Amino acid sequence: MGAILILLISITSCAKLSGVNALKATESKEKSQEINSPIIVEGETYPLRVIDFLGKEIQLDKKPERVAVLSGTPLNIWYSLGGKSICTSNISENIKLISNYKDEIGSLPTVGAVYAVDMEAIIDQKPDLIISQYGPQTTQSEKLREMGFQVISTQTKTYEEVLSIYRAFGKILDAQEEAEEIIRKLEEQKNNIIKKLPQEEKTVVILYVTSNALSVKLDNSIAGDISKMLNLKNIASELPPDTIGSENTPLDIEYIVEKNPDYILVTSMIANNEVAIKTMEDQFKNNPVWKGVQGITEGRVIYLPQEYFLYNAGPYYGEAIEYMARAIYPEIYGNLGDWYGK
Repeated sequence: MGAILILLISITSCAKLSGVNALKATESKEKSQEINSPIIVEGETYPLRVIDFLGKEIQLDKKPERVAVLSGTPLNIWYSLGGKSICTSNISENIKLISNYKDEIGSLPTVGAVYAVDMEAIIDQKPDLIISQYGPQTTQSEKLREMGFQVISTQTKTYEEVLSIYRAFGKILDAQEEAEEIIRKLEEQKNNIIKKLPQEEKTVVILYVTSNALSVKLDNSIAGDISKMLNLKNIASELPPDTIGSENTPLDIEYIVEKNPDYILVTSMIANNEVAIKTMEDQFKNNPVWKGVQGITEGRVIYLPQEYFLYNAGPYYGEAIEYMARAIYPEIYGNLGDWYGK
């Protein structure tokens, strides 16, 4: 822990966006769109045809009875619609679980870390449907498909992806009315915030800190998606991802200094929110280059909590939108400290 707290992240500035990089960025986005699609469930009653995030198709002849949901956000959405899971990956204490089912979810058999699930442990549970997470579980999902298991790959970063999964899970669980009611409430929360937005445009950079690296988030991240909703311009929007389909791009401090964003948003995948704050405060203090960013020197740094911005909030997505709205515009939406944690 001490090593994390004194972390000083050594970064070398990468080249600024050139014509070649712009072309790569466009190609990456096009390839990503070709590979991935929203989750779709065709049919009103069983049998149902499911087309998952990767475009893989399965047919469900009847409502599944032994479902293994292997990631926190889909699990939260599944339970909010009355679903049950026979196991899951290790649940982080930073995930905001559905309160009515928090104890039940916490007692589920676990099959390892979300990014390294134990195949044998999953097989031992004899699931008739596996719901996995695109990215950290893609390789295992493909192997499970090859073994004959029914697998649905999901991605839950953006608001629209959350709505898509609610509608899909609603059909699978025969809970379409419940799904539409939750969607209605999410839409109401979002629209109540958006209609109050001022006309002015503010700029942001979204930093992403882990235990050993620092990078920048793109628009296809949770924080990037919510920034777009709030008409905040992400200065990294046109930069290429570090890999095809990634939500991150390498850090270029000189580029950030040049663009001089109004606000610095900080997301994290580190021990907890408090460690993330301490890590970034040390970075800003000890690396003099950051002094060229007015948003930092003038205290316009916003730390985004992991329960909303590392793990997709799912049923609490409206709260994630409100968190950022209050942080940027307290004069419109109210003081963040008077709301968050209450």
